[in-house]
This record gives sequence, structure tokens and C-alpha cells, in this order.
Amino acid sequence: MNWGKSILLSLIFLLVATFCIVSIMGINQKHDPIIKTNELKPSDPWITETIPDGGSIFSVLADLDLPLKEVGLLAFKFGDYIDVSTIQPGDTLKIMLSPDKLHIAKMMFVQEPTTRHHFTVSGDSLIYNIETLPVTKTKRILEGRLTETLDASLLAMGFTPQDKQAINNGLEAEINFARDARNGDTFRIFVEERIFEGKTLPGKKIFYVQYSGERTGNRELFRYEDAEENSVLNGLYTKEGKSCHSNGVGFPLSVIHLVSTFGKRIDPFYGTWAYHQGVDYRAGYGTPVYAVANGTVTNSGYNGGFGNEIRLKHPSGLTTQYAHLSSVSVRKGQSVKKGQIIGRVGATGRATGAHLHFGLIRGKNYINPTNLKMVGTEKLNETQLERFRTQQQNILQEMNTLQQPKAVVAGSISRS
Repeated sequence: MNWGKSILLSLIFLLVATFCIVSIMGINQKHDPIIKTNELKPSDPWITETIPDGGSIFSVLADLDLPLKEVGLLAFKFGDYIDVSTIQPGDTLKIMLSPDKLHIAKMMFVQEPTTRHHFTVSGDSLIYNIETLPVTKTKRILEGRLTETLDASLLAMGFTPQDKQAINNGLEAEINFARDARNGDTFRIFVEERIFEGKTLPGKKIFYVQYSGERTGNRELFRYEDAEENSVLNGLYTKEGKSCHSNGVGFPLSVIHLVSTFGKRIDPFYGTWAYHQGVDYRAGYGTPVYAVANGTVTNSGYNGGFGNEIRLKHPSGLTTQYAHLSSVSVRKGQSVKKGQIIGRVGATGRATGAHLHFGLIRGKNYINPTNLKMVGTEKLNETQLERFRTQQQNILQEMNTLQQPKAVVAGSISRS
């Protein structure tokens, strides 16, 4: 029996030893910790939206399923800082919600790589600051020869549709392209471009346009810049200071900053979708308001939600409306001239602050006022002309000293 006990004791010893070895190995063995994915990747507090074709700040914010009244008011105040006419499809809007996810806390609007607009919501107000990155500005002369279409040539040179339209409008005021333009005609354009991280940003500042042809002769346009940075007078003029749009209507303000567009938007008072029958321009209280064309006053006085309002009937059959005025300077039945001061900006009626509501009426229907071809002036006055002549000399001197890169692109004849 002794041998049996020895075997049993040996087996017990072996089992205990095995258990101890396994336990020691288990203690010393390193295990990878269990890591939750959401601990590695904290959630981004920003909601990123892209402005779609035909979209607006109103439509993007409305998709957040927040109180429409709050969204409407913030979208309207957004326009106090950013001219909404400059918003393009593809621009980025970032939104940060409050901790309870019921309100907007912050917004960041990115128009191009170099510019970021920051907004912090404080009650019914916005605290605003702008972040801009440095760019390199360079001037050069672009040259082309007509072979097909001028539009195609300008787009190939990197001009935006807005730049292209400004050049076309200027040249078409001087040249009958359908009758006089010919293959082989030449053009030169003196521009300033912005370079960021080795890439040319969209939009060129156009200082000079020259078009030469056997039938058109030599035509020149020069850029005029008023003392007011965003003046409606800034743009291309003939050498004599004549506007490229002599048959256009004027602007109702000397500086245009679009706050709210024509069409569907959220009413900032009622928080419901409504059709905005005009456009709103930002302006300080008491800013002069001008008649955009000759006409007769059909209304001058208080008109409900429009507050103090003036309506002018024009020979074209159109009626223009100027609302929320602090004061009116004309009476019903009075004839007024284009550019005449008819009232001053205010916040009367249903208004969130001082601004001009400008409406355009054909018959009984409101139409989009931005479809009008507006011009700052048909001809610069003597004071402006003196400034313009100096600017012309500076432009020509810069061009004479500039190395000409000859960025030649084939153009075209516009027969339309």
C-alpha cells in the first residue's frame, strides 16, 4: 500500500505544482486593455453643413430641427455681418449646439480657405469676429485674341462668372459685338490676383480692360475706386468717366450690403416660413435713401408692418417700395428725380433693427429687385473725375513698369 500512497501523493503534488505554475503565468502575462471606440474618438462638437445650389443660411439652419423663430432671427442677424449676396454654393457653415442640444451656441462660416467668420450666440444677439489668413497679392496683364467666344476665353483665364459679367457689361456698352467683332481682335486685362498656398483664389480685381479691332477701334475701361471702400460707384468706367450701364437704374443707398434676399425665408417675428417680397439692405439709422429712377410718389406715410413707407411709380410701369424709414422727405403726388433723397433709413413698423426694405412691383406682383441692372451713376461728377484721372495715370504707370507674362488664351466673338 505504500507504493499506492506514493503514487497518489505524487499525483496531488503534480496537480498543485501545475496549478501554481499556471497561476503565476496568468499573473505575469500582459493583456491588451479593452478600449471602447468612442473613448478613442471623441465626438466632433461641430455640425458641418455645405450651402447647396439654391440654398441659403435660412434653409441650412432650418434643417437642424430647432425652434424656427430662433433660427429665423439668427439667420437675419447673420446678414448684418456678411453680405448674403456673396454666399456661394459650396461655402461651409459649422454649427455648435448648446449642451442640451436645444439651441445654437456657436457658428463658423467659411467662404474661402483664407476667411473664417466666427459667431457666438448671446441671447438674441451675435458676438462676431473674423479670422483671416495672409495672402500674396500680385498684379499681371492677361492678353487674348478672339477666335471663338469671349466668354470661353475669360473663363479659361480664371475669371469668375461675376468678373466675366463685369467685363462683358463694360465692353458691350462700348461695342456692338454682333456687328463689329471679328476673329483676330485682341484684348488686354490688367488684374490683381490673390495667391494662397501656391493657388490662385477665385475672383480677380479688374483695373483695366482694353479691346482692339479693325471695326471696333480701340476701347478702354478703367477702374474707379471711391473714398468709401464699398461704394456703389466702384467699378469700370470709360476714360471720360461714363458708366458702362448708362440705361440702368440707380441704387437706393450709397453702400449696398444685402441682409436678406427675395423669396422664401423664416419670419424672424413669427418663426414660420414666409415669402419675403423684397430685399433688405443693412444701413445705419438716418442714412439717406435715394430714388432709383425718375417717378411719381404714390404713397408716403405709415403702412402697417412696413412702417414709414414710400412708393414711386416709374415711366417703365414698375413701382419701387422703400420701407421702415425713420422719416420721409416727399409727399404723395410729387415728382422725383433719379438720385434724389426721398427719406432716411429707420426701424419703423415690424423691423428687428435699422435697415431698408426695398421692393419692386409690376402690376400687382412683387418681383426680385436684384434682377434690376443697377448703377452707381451714369457719369462721375467733377470731384470724382479728378480722383479718377489720377487713378488712370497710376494704372497706366503700373502697366508700363510691369513685366508682361502674355497669358494668351483664345477668345471668341459673341454674336448674341
